[in-house]
Parts: sequence; structure tokens; C-alpha cells
Amino acid sequence: MDARKRLKRQSNRKAKIIEAASRLFVQGGLEDLSLTSIARAAGISKGTLYYYYATKEALIFDIAEKHVHDITDFIFDLIEAGGPQSDPEDLIRLLFRKHKENRIRMRLHLNLVCQAMNGNDEIKARYQEIYAYWYARALEAIERLMPDHPDRETLAHLMITTIDGLNVQTMLGVKTVSEDDVARYLTARVEGK
Repeated sequence: MDARKRLKRQSNRKAKIIEAASRLFVQGGLEDLSLTSIARAAGISKGTLYYYYATKEALIFDIAEKHVHDITDFIFDLIEAGGPQSDPEDLIRLLFRKHKENRIRMRLHLNLVCQAMNGNDEIKARYQEIYAYWYARALEAIERLMPDHPDRETLAHLMITTIDGLNVQTMLGVKTVSEDDVARYLTARVEGK
């Protein structure tokens, strides 16, 4: 088998594992999720699963990362398609809503953040990479949509921090500020409001 076919097969198998694990996570939560049940649901042997994922945490991180990339890339694809005529306030509002409405991703994300803060250095290192990616994508979008914004770098960090904070508050059932108000506040400075 040539290298391209092998890589495609591995990618497909990995996607199948992530999909099966996501489905099981939704049905039973993280605590009851075992590598054995994931292998069974994906239709593969446990040994094959271990080839791709040596630990449950590594698999869970990939699930969370996939959900985050799907949402983030969806928003940034909209920005790229709309170009400079896109309304920054509408797109920021959409970004916050997309992140907030996916409770599965939120649960995964917050669980992994807790593990990273409690000494899992592998997950911590991976989160440092993903936060750098989010920041770069946010900065890229802000530079495209609001090139005159005086604090583009700060705004990019603030958007990521706000998403995290809103996710925590949403999962705790705390009343949060509306996405409309956040989007209006974050874009107001450039428009002189």
C-alpha cells in the first residue's frame, strides 16, 4: 500500500474512533467511557485503538480539539468568504453563540482544562498549542475585519478569554451577559461608540 493510501486509511480510522467516542461520551459521560467500549463502538480491536490512542485522555483531547476546530474554522471561513464588508459585530456574536451552544464540547474542554491544571503536562502542552492557534485565528480575523482597531492583539486575547469565561458560567448555570452585548462592546471601540 502506498503512503498516501495508508495515511488516508489511518485518518479515516482515527475519525471513526473519534466519532464513536464522541457518541459514547454523549450517551454516558466521561467517567464511564472506557477504551474497550470505544474500540467496540468503532468496530476495531483494542490493540488497534491503542495504536492510535495510548490513553483515554489523548483521545478525549482529540475529540475536544475536533469540536473546537470545527466551530472555529466555520466562523473564520465565514469571515474569509465575506471579506472586509462582513459586519464584525455579527461575526463575533456568531462566534460566541457557536461556542456556547455546544455543551458537549464545553464539557470536554473544561474537563481537559481541569486535568491540565491538575498536573497532566501532556494535555497542558497540547492546550498551550491550541490556545496559540485560537489566538492566531482571532487576530487574523480582527486584522481583516477591523484593521483600524487600536488594540487588535488585546482584543484577540479578550475574545478567547471571554469564550472560556462564558463557557464556564454556562456550564455552572450562572446567568451570563448576552452574546449581543459582548459583541457590541468588543467592536464599539473601533467604531468610536
